[in-house]
Amino acid sequence: MADDDLKNRTRWAINYVCQRDKLTNESLSDLLKINTSNISQYRAKRIRPSAEFMKVFCKYFDFSEAWLLSGQGEPFRGARKMYEEICGPAEPGIVCETMDTYDSTAQKLNIEEAIGKAYKVLNAETSLSFALYMNIRQFAIALETSQALRLCQEQIRDLQKQISDLKQQVDHLSTNSSATKKQIDE
Repeated sequence: MADDDLKNRTRWAINYVCQRDKLTNESLSDLLKINTSNISQYRAKRIRPSAEFMKVFCKYFDFSEAWLLSGQGEPFRGARKMYEEICGPAEPGIVCETMDTYDSTAQKLNIEEAIGKAYKVLNAETSLSFALYMNIRQFAIALETSQALRLCQEQIRDLQKQISDLKQQVDHLSTNSSATKKQIDE
């Protein structure tokens, strides 16, 4: 059932962009660098879309990956106004837990177990595999961004110290210059 829903959403999305942008299977495959026969198969709902296709399609046409994978939300911003029937619930269920639930001193991560489970899920090549993959990518990006931000903050502190040192040197030179000027004037 979930596989059929994914195929239906994929077909709808492809048909929508092809009609909107006046694309053929061939021109769509050229844009996305995806095999034309796969596009035909997706439109006919004969095969489940690959994770690579879903990723490329959503990025290129600014579609929601969550909608394509699970039917949650809208396929793209503003779609609900014209295509209510294809949209999922307006507000998906949200799990409300506070971060203090995940106290790192109290929780011990079993890295090997987590990697093993992630590997099994990713290797299953299901829509859940793609969802986990996208989550891992987003967490990696957030981590890299956090590290880059920390580096920038350190560089800013260094620059602020250099500016402070330069101001002190300018003040010292100004004071010496004034004293020297007074001596010359006398």
